Amino acid sequence: MKGRYEVLKVVLVAVALLVCGACAPSSFVKSSPGWKVIEVREGLNNDCNKAWQTTVDTVARNWDIEMMDKESGYLRTTWTYGFSGGIYNRYRVRLTLKFPGGNQCNKLEVRTEAQWLADYYGNWIEGFDTTFNRDVYSALSGRLGRTVPTE
Repeated sequence: MKGRYEVLKVVLVAVALLVCGACAPSSFVKSSPGWKVIEVREGLNNDCNKAWQTTVDTVARNWDIEMMDKESGYLRTTWTYGFSGGIYNRYRVRLTLKFPGGNQCNKLEVRTEAQWLADYYGNWIEGFDTTFNRDVYSALSGRLGRTVPTE
């Protein structure tokens, strides 16, 4: 009888490890990623070339840029896998930035996305990662923004 309980205990621990190992990081939020706005500080908001270059430099320090178009003020990074401790090939994040358009560079719109591979059929669950969101917003606000965020 004691042997059965030991085997059951080992099986339950193994199942628990498999289930927990297949979960998205706790910083993942299953929700539509929204846009946050950074108000560009004085000195950059009147010089769109400088604001754009500062943005590109800030992003390129930490992330690989997949697509950018200076004319439209659009920039998107490649997917970064394994962020926040997620299983490398099942969890990914990326960043999209957009200046509002025209010659206006007084604000920068920022969106972070995260995706969790829910199964082995290629179905991704979309959301955002609170840690990635905070890190991105802090890095960009520190270089571009009027004030550095406190959250």
